[in-house]
Amino acid sequence: KSARFLSCNNQDMPPQPDIFLETGRRAHEAGDLIAAANAYKAALIARPGDPKALFFLGNLHLEQAQASAAVACLQQAAAHQRNHPAVISSLARAYFAAGRFADAADTYRKVSRLQPTAAEFQIGLANALAMQQKFREAETLLRRVVARFPDSAYAWMNLGHVARDQQDFAPAIEHYRSALHCDPQLLDARISLGSALHSQLQFEDAELEYRACLAIDAAHPVARSNLVSVLIDLGRFAEAQTHCQAIIDDVPDFANAHAMMATAIASQGRLTQAMPYFARATTLSPDTQRYAQSHAAALCEVGRIEEGLRKFGKLLRECAEPHMVTQMVTPVLLASGYFAEGWSRHLQRPTALRIRAQFARLNLQQTLPPTSAGKHIGLLCEQGLGDELFFLRYAPQLKALGARITYCASPKLAAMLQRCTALDTVVSEPDDLCTTDTNLLIGDLPHALCAAQATSPAAATAGEPATLLRDFPWARAPYAPLPPPSLRIAPLQQAMDAVRTLLDRAGPPPYLGITWRGGTAPENQRGVEWKLFKEIPISGLGYALRAWPGTVLALQRHPARDELDTLQTATGRPIADLTALNDDLEQMLALLSVIDDYVGVSNTNMHLRAAAGKSARVLVPCPAEWRWMNEGASPWFPAFRIYRQSLDGRWDDALIALQHDWTTVISALPLPE
Repeated sequence: KSARFLSCNNQDMPPQPDIFLETGRRAHEAGDLIAAANAYKAALIARPGDPKALFFLGNLHLEQAQASAAVACLQQAAAHQRNHPAVISSLARAYFAAGRFADAADTYRKVSRLQPTAAEFQIGLANALAMQQKFREAETLLRRVVARFPDSAYAWMNLGHVARDQQDFAPAIEHYRSALHCDPQLLDARISLGSALHSQLQFEDAELEYRACLAIDAAHPVARSNLVSVLIDLGRFAEAQTHCQAIIDDVPDFANAHAMMATAIASQGRLTQAMPYFARATTLSPDTQRYAQSHAAALCEVGRIEEGLRKFGKLLRECAEPHMVTQMVTPVLLASGYFAEGWSRHLQRPTALRIRAQFARLNLQQTLPPTSAGKHIGLLCEQGLGDELFFLRYAPQLKALGARITYCASPKLAAMLQRCTALDTVVSEPDDLCTTDTNLLIGDLPHALCAAQATSPAAATAGEPATLLRDFPWARAPYAPLPPPSLRIAPLQQAMDAVRTLLDRAGPPPYLGITWRGGTAPENQRGVEWKLFKEIPISGLGYALRAWPGTVLALQRHPARDELDTLQTATGRPIADLTALNDDLEQMLALLSVIDDYVGVSNTNMHLRAAAGKSARVLVPCPAEWRWMNEGASPWFPAFRIYRQSLDGRWDDALIALQHDWTTVISALPLPE
């Protein structure tokens, strides 16, 4: 009886597949995708090939990023409904998601013909063309779209994408701004604008766009990450660290947040605190090369050198872009004493690659002729003044081989270097090297001279068993020759007379020169490559110098307005301001050749002090620049005393050691009359 009742009532009910479709649609709208998929599949079992069920299920697969399954369903739906715009456009989106861009383009063309007034289908066609590198066709189409639909934010945004993908950032930025004029809430356009500005080193403007994104959606993951990235580029490391911590609190397994946290902390000199974040990023994303590179470099910087170099060796064997690893491993090798391998990889430094391309007419080489005797060899300067002076130490070795050397110098050093006997001719224009037999960059000279002979991978460092070097791609020569000493430059007598007059006015001897900052401050850097920056707190340095019995000379280039006052308060004495001498290198060389001691961070003045044949006291930040080595004395400046910042970013021990050393120094100095 109940069965007859059910049968009787079912005569007035809709067919069973339609019930499943309605159930699936409601579940889909409620966000229950599993229930929706089951309902759509049930509809297909009840009515195989039902185009509506295939359409709904295909779109559900698209939402779940199951592109291949979406294509399979929507192809069947389109076979039944060949001219249905919704079905055809969904199939085009599925092709695009599956990476089948040619099929997507063909399908978008079809749906555009079905609905020629719908801008979104023409935009989809343009995107499919762009993904096939058909940028000109895509741009032409999108320009027609924006001409016809000038208020289409998506059309303007995608026109910006096409320009961006061709590395044409100026129009891309303008197109993104046009998109935001149409729709200020279009997050994709705003984040793309921020990224384009960021890539053009317009950091402050990029920051504003990222913050505008977060004002709309505080949890926007890309905007949060990009904001941290631009804060790091601006040198606002502590602020970047705070934002990173917020991201990690919300998404503990976000590898990039850990990597950026490590960078933010390490950039503040706290390597020990940064290490767990470097390690965590590589654990969360072991296949991301840049995380592994940063971790390897950090291991070396904290003294776990062989562990770090083994990781670098593995990366060089396995990674798709070994040149990126080479750029990071080069300073590590040099700082660790692996000179032959370090100089070999130093050939691929970015500045050298750019200069070789810029001066292709000079045919810059990386090796010397088989015989240098009687050859006219040109050397071209690069990088900063300090590096120029540093690498010129190799010129006497080249001269000893019988070569005639013409050196193209920086204008500020040209006159000074003309007094160096190792250089036959000093010029200031690269074209003056066009008549030489062979030309090299000055930074390539150590490799060309084979200053340190490479050893076989099986060879062991002195005192180390060969078994420790298993799977290790580098080895140090146990008796490698020391690097050549700094190039000597005699100061001019006229400059000597002038600085002695300045010293008499400054105060009584003995004289101590100090410098507390070198390089380009992070907040002022505007380049893809991070330039060196060194700084020590003025108050701590000044307090450590209180016991100096004579006159303290400030030699800092471009000191801030209140820095000399801060230094004077910390030292408890007047400070002689000779900072203007930085604009006259001849006078600075003369001064550094006659003062009794010099202490500061590594800068051009340190190299001039070495060129004058004098020693100095160097305050070395952590991580150390490669020429000051990871630990111990520097073979490049063996007479210089090094005071190192600790791995946790503190200068206390270095300044205590400096203050202690004054006891011995002062006792050996003549007291002022």
